[in-house]
Amino acid sequence: MKTLLSREKHRHWIKYLTWGLIISLLLVALFIRLQGTKTLPTGLFRGPDAYHYYWLAHLISEAGHLPERDMHRWLPLGRDLGQTLNLYGYALAYVHQVVAWIFPNITLYHVCLYMPVVCFCIGFSTLILFLYHTKGGLFTIVVSTIFATLPGSIERSSAGFGDRDAFCLMLGILAVVTYLVSLQADTPRKQFLWTFLSGVIVFLGGLSWEGFGVFLSVILIVELWQFLTSETEEGLGVYALWVCCFVPTLWLASPAYRNGYGFAEHLFAFLLVPPVMLLGVRALRYLLLSKISAVRPYARLLSLGGTLASLTLAIGYLFTQLATFADTTVPFSQNQLMQSVEELRAPDLFFWLSRYGSVFLFGSFGLILMHLQWLKKYSKALALFPTFFVITILFREPLEKTLGTPEHGHLLFFCACLLSLITFLFIAGTRKTPIENELPKVAFLAWFCLWAALTRDATRYDFFIGIALAFFTTEMVIYIAHNISENIQWKQETLTAVLAVLMLAILIVFKPLGGHATRALYASTHLTPAFPQEKAIVNTIHWMKNNVNNNAVVAAAWSYGSTLNVLGGVKTIIDQDHYFQNWILLYHKYIYKATSDRESLEFLKTHDVTHLMLTQKEPKNTFLREPFSAAFLPIYPTENFSKAPVKLWEIHYPADIKPNPKYLKTGFPEIDKTLQMQ
Repeated sequence: MKTLLSREKHRHWIKYLTWGLIISLLLVALFIRLQGTKTLPTGLFRGPDAYHYYWLAHLISEAGHLPERDMHRWLPLGRDLGQTLNLYGYALAYVHQVVAWIFPNITLYHVCLYMPVVCFCIGFSTLILFLYHTKGGLFTIVVSTIFATLPGSIERSSAGFGDRDAFCLMLGILAVVTYLVSLQADTPRKQFLWTFLSGVIVFLGGLSWEGFGVFLSVILIVELWQFLTSETEEGLGVYALWVCCFVPTLWLASPAYRNGYGFAEHLFAFLLVPPVMLLGVRALRYLLLSKISAVRPYARLLSLGGTLASLTLAIGYLFTQLATFADTTVPFSQNQLMQSVEELRAPDLFFWLSRYGSVFLFGSFGLILMHLQWLKKYSKALALFPTFFVITILFREPLEKTLGTPEHGHLLFFCACLLSLITFLFIAGTRKTPIENELPKVAFLAWFCLWAALTRDATRYDFFIGIALAFFTTEMVIYIAHNISENIQWKQETLTAVLAVLMLAILIVFKPLGGHATRALYASTHLTPAFPQEKAIVNTIHWMKNNVNNNAVVAAAWSYGSTLNVLGGVKTIIDQDHYFQNWILLYHKYIYKATSDRESLEFLKTHDVTHLMLTQKEPKNTFLREPFSAAFLPIYPTENFSKAPVKLWEIHYPADIKPNPKYLKTGFPEIDKTLQMQ
């Protein structure tokens, strides 16, 4: 009896110690991300996008809602806010109202400053709770330590970043976790509630970001896995409930889903069609299995056929839309402008090493290990394909140099994706018995593959990879620790934990193995500097706030658009929102590369511009640095204007300068036609 009580007490102490460590890691994650304010001047954010969301929240706070068009931006047409997904702006405004009611000294700026940290910690806590109940305390501690300290997961979730990435990550974690919990629910009532909650969160995510379909795809791949590995159709009604929570509601709630253009052009096809297609295929199989007894032995073959047919249709749609992605006249495309955006550039090997150390490699080994667990008979052959997939991402740059052209590298990556998809379908079609915690592993596998594929071409998406890398790295660490402890005659559970913690410490601190944790604080404080970084630009914008009419329209580089709205209190014609990419290209043509002051004046007059700002970062050979027309009146700085790093002119148009619609071409035929008629 005493022995039983002693063991029970021991288990309780282990549980309390585990939760103490987990909560400590959550506080460590919070502490690291709060350090971002130490190197941030008051009133500024890290990056131009933060000012955009601050501006939206400011408009909502003043009027209670956003206008249909924002007439402070993209003049003379204004920004069509019906084509944007603005939930984050509303969240900032409403959170500020609640917080300010309790703490009156808290401003909207403070809320925008710390919201990324709060959102990250909410998502992190949700992940911790889920993993603790599905994988145990040791697994949760290792995952939490890695995820809390990854520089790639810190940059966009630190105080001052101000973008919506951490908010969307939080919603993505909540949506996926609640859906996985619903699949593990032990009663229909609990399953219904968790499924409904997941559907509502997907709806919120769909109102937050055009890229939220990637998180949705994680859930769809889990559902597809169940569809391919099951002999009977179960849970169809619950899945239909989940689909109905966000498909019709998103279509009704936002014009971007009904008649989207630009960045919203494919929202309907990418976010609303796939879950409906899977629902249709599942419903068709249910009808066939329930009505035709002869097809019941071939249920999995029927599932595979329906899946292949759906994938064929999806690929066919993508091929019909290739022009939309490749044609430089279409604003959605990766044209010259978009390729100049730093965060949309392809990562090199140094990028992966500096932000993840050896975790990317260990996480990839963990992913491959999962394939070995699924099918032992074909394990070595099947493990080649995820290895091939990882290599084409991690070593993209040297592979392209070896192959000669980027096109050959893209082809190699496409082959890796295709082979990985075939592997997934083969495993699902032939898998006999499920492995332990199979559905969470499928979810994190999908999470890694989708976000890693996107990050291969744009560094900004790497922020979302951290969870999957931490998960599979932990799988690998605990697998190695468990195998070593099996060969040592000692307390196996205790030895596994000790070895896992020791390996973890070496992995995150030992620099020859990457030592990513040594760069955690740097990622929070210096990886993304304050914007604008140059004091002369900040001083110029503050001078505008105090000396220029708030109805003034300032023409400046697109990256300063929302910053001018917020800090300068003026209107702008282009900004980092990239609403009309062609207007930005026209700005470059008629301001940076202008051949006469008349062209520039006509362009500026067409956009109702009253002031022009140029910085030393912009082309030095543009004649507008020393305009010879009297229409450009220097107003700031008032001393030594010719040598100033930032120059501001007030424009006085000659009587013969008239607006010309050619300077308003957007690249959208319908909008251009309307403007031409006007």
